[in-house]
Amino acid sequence: MAKNDLERKPVRYTLRLAKQLEEAINYLHNNYAPAQAEIMGRQFFKSVRLLEVMPGIGTIYKNGMRKIRLGKFRYNIFYRELEAEIEILGIWHTSRGTDFEA
Repeated sequence: MAKNDLERKPVRYTLRLAKQLEEAINYLHNNYAPAQAEIMGRQFFKSVRLLEVMPGIGTIYKNGMRKIRLGKFRYNIFYRELEAEIEILGIWHTSRGTDFEA
């Protein structure tokens, strides 16, 4: 491996995450601005790419989960680092408290 190449873990998305992400982006698109929805989508995948190479950067949450903040948006991405992959479990708006359950 070259000095600048980082080893990546594959990412697996849950159906729950797909639904939550779609709802969040649609909400931004319909209630604020389409541009903000697009930015949020890009920021989500940028964060996931970071997790592929640095899965330990998230804050330890509970039950083996970690979380990271979704850029400037008030969402956290919840995930688990497994032996062979990163499992993205969901996103949760911070106004909903800390009751995220996988």
